[in-house]
Amino acid sequence: MDSQTPLYNAFFKAQDRFLDSYTPYGFEPDIVHEYIHSAMALSSMYEQDTEYENALLCEFYLRQVYFHLIDAIQDPCRGKIFRRVCLDAIHTPLLCLKRYYHQLENGDKKFLQLQQNLQRIRMPLD
Repeated sequence: MDSQTPLYNAFFKAQDRFLDSYTPYGFEPDIVHEYIHSAMALSSMYEQDTEYENALLCEFYLRQVYFHLIDAIQDPCRGKIFRRVCLDAIHTPLLCLKRYYHQLENGDKKFLQLQQNLQRIRMPLD
């Protein structure tokens, strides 16, 4: 568990910064990308054929970052730049989820639902 501690610390710090309603102007890309990167690092630890293989945890962290990005994109209380950065960056967890679901039976259906969810969102940029 000692090798996992830095990954978890980085992830939860990045998640706290991402979920904080106050985002310092100019740091939006750093906050979004740090959150995505830490979630990807944590989920990759649980991928198939790794020492700590756990399909549920792998999917959990990928889906969590994906849906947090979706929520931020649609949140009119968030700044326009923050929402735009989230929209531009959402392809990263989406592609990782595509790779993850490709390994599962009926995974294409789950991935299609995520894609459709993304297509339905409305981003208020006014």
